[in-house]
Amino acid sequence: MSETPRVILVAGATGVQGRSFIEALKPEGSAPPAFRVLALTRQPDSQSAKDLASSNQHVQVVQGDLDKPETIRKVFVDAGGEGAIYGVFCVLAFPGLGKDAEGEEKQGKSLADIALEYKVQHYIFSSYERGGTSMDHVLKLDRKAKFDIENYVMALGDKGLPWTIIRPTFFMENFLGSIGRVTATVLRVGLKEDTKVNLVAAKDIGSVAAAVFQNPEKTKGRAMSITSDHVTTAEIEASYKRGTGKDIPSVPNFVGRALLAINAHARGVTEDIERVHEMISNPTDDTYRLSQELTDDIHPQKTTFEQWSRDLVEKGKRDEAETPKKGWNGVSLLHLLQGKL
Repeated sequence: MSETPRVILVAGATGVQGRSFIEALKPEGSAPPAFRVLALTRQPDSQSAKDLASSNQHVQVVQGDLDKPETIRKVFVDAGGEGAIYGVFCVLAFPGLGKDAEGEEKQGKSLADIALEYKVQHYIFSSYERGGTSMDHVLKLDRKAKFDIENYVMALGDKGLPWTIIRPTFFMENFLGSIGRVTATVLRVGLKEDTKVNLVAAKDIGSVAAAVFQNPEKTKGRAMSITSDHVTTAEIEASYKRGTGKDIPSVPNFVGRALLAINAHARGVTEDIERVHEMISNPTDDTYRLSQELTDDIHPQKTTFEQWSRDLVEKGKRDEAETPKKGWNGVSLLHLLQGKL
């Protein structure tokens, strides 16, 4: 007799991390699901929500707004009240480069509070990798918001909320679309030649998060770095060429230099990458090493940038990488040129 699937509430279910996580939890073949997903969305009638439910039998779309805690409590009540929802995977929407992250911080803390209230047995918060903790005092905007949410969730652990923090690095998906062209050039002209960029494929984030729920005793009360590849910009371009047979889509170098000159937030991206590279290369503590070792233990398979690039071709997505469009994370080229983002 099969066990009743454990219920996982996913905040950010229709985003790149949420979809990857749901895919990672999909049962193989005719095997019964070990987990059932409640996919939280403000708009259950949206096409993305419908697609999510129609392609995943283990998924139920539920309506809720992280800015309205009463709607989230209703999700927990409708699921069966205290203890009915086993786990929560919390992914918060990126507010945008240079944007105030007060709303993000409020959402993250509120969902954690409600999870504690309804006796969730495992809470995962998706933060970001900063290379260690020695420079936490310089964090700003969304970086600081995620750091503050981390500390808040950890404090709730003392009150009975079992938690795991996952810390993804720089998304490979940042190289898609028109913003991907800009990303490739800004990193090429803005980083030192020997600076290594810690890259992560979205599917690896989903797989690691799934492995966290599958290995609760190893992962509760731990922070975990998720890095798929560790490469210089020259290695990024060479990997893309090997994977696709084409040069990585980019804009002229002078455009990248101009963006770095006029846009403080674009400079902030390269400065953040340089800082993380320096902290990992010359660590002052074991934070990063230990968190990466745990990730490697529960999910040793990683997607290199070359493999990610090859997958674009195999899945027919290379045109997506080469077609100008708004970035998947909501950053627009126009705003970058205007210095707004």
